[in-house]
Amino acid sequence: MILFYLKKTGEIFATIDGRVHNEKALTCYINNGSGEVGKYIIGWIEKDNKKMEYNLDKFKILQRFEDNTPFSPLDCKIIDGQIILPEEPKT
Repeated sequence: MILFYLKKTGEIFATIDGRVHNEKALTCYINNGSGEVGKYIIGWIEKDNKKMEYNLDKFKILQRFEDNTPFSPLDCKIIDGQIILPEEPKT
């Protein structure tokens, strides 16, 4: 998954789903005009037919995003390169 967030606030506002990201997906970006949009990747990067691990220590979080629950990456923030989780969602 690729998460796009505002560097100033850490707010995640867009995602590209998936676990393996090819070069085409990696070139995607969002520009809000401020130059302050960051990109955070969880999963694998595929380049030259090779897969490289990327932030796999966050893989359990990725699995929670994919579960059929109200837990969403848009409820999280990214501060100093770390995903900050909200309180557990209420069901």
